[in-house]
Amino acid sequence: MIMRKKIVPFVITLLLTTIIPIQIINAEDTINQEKILTIWMPGITEDNYFTQIEISDEQIQVLIEKIYATLNVINKTMIPDNTGISTITYEEWQKISVNVCEFIDSIKPIIENFPDINTEKFIKNIIESFFMPLPGFFRPKPFFSAGIGSTWIPFYDYETFLGLLFRPMLTRYQFGFSHIGGLRQCRITFGKYYMLNTCFFGLFVNLGDIALEKIMGPTLYIGTVFLSRI
Repeated sequence: MIMRKKIVPFVITLLLTTIIPIQIINAEDTINQEKILTIWMPGITEDNYFTQIEISDEQIQVLIEKIYATLNVINKTMIPDNTGISTITYEEWQKISVNVCEFIDSIKPIIENFPDINTEKFIKNIIESFFMPLPGFFRPKPFFSAGIGSTWIPFYDYETFLGLLFRPMLTRYQFGFSHIGGLRQCRITFGKYYMLNTCFFGLFVNLGDIALEKIMGPTLYIGTVFLSRI
């Protein structure tokens, strides 16, 4: 397995969790802006389900707490082994998946027409893909990413050729975690970083509109991605 890491003092960041959520939600760039939750499911529903709904500060706080719970579980697994390499075992991914399911389950009551998908099965399939020797560079890669960030999707209405072909997604994480790839080539990144994805299929959750709005909040990707640069 080839693994590349960007090591950031993630433990220190997580110790600030009692302070950061308030700062993020009350930051100057969020004042007087609607709190919009974006849910997008390209490739896993027949109509590529997409919805945006205004949510309350209380609902945002619940989502933040669920994301922090997920990041805390991930942080506990990121202890380097005797070779100095951080890995996440299949059993540890099972623990992470429980928190991810709880995060998604906390969204379902907010969205009246949330698609009837088997969340646990979908997440399980992606996690199992992390442990398969997926061949080839020009193949979609299993992808999981979560944290506090904001995402911009140019051409998001896909009325342009570039939008239809590439579906670019640019995410800026205040802090976050990403796992891309399978056994042959895997990349794990955590901390503060920018991420560019193309041709994403799966479940995407973002606080704020996906146009030029820059609200920092809970962000989640789980699915496959054709190309990702961090």
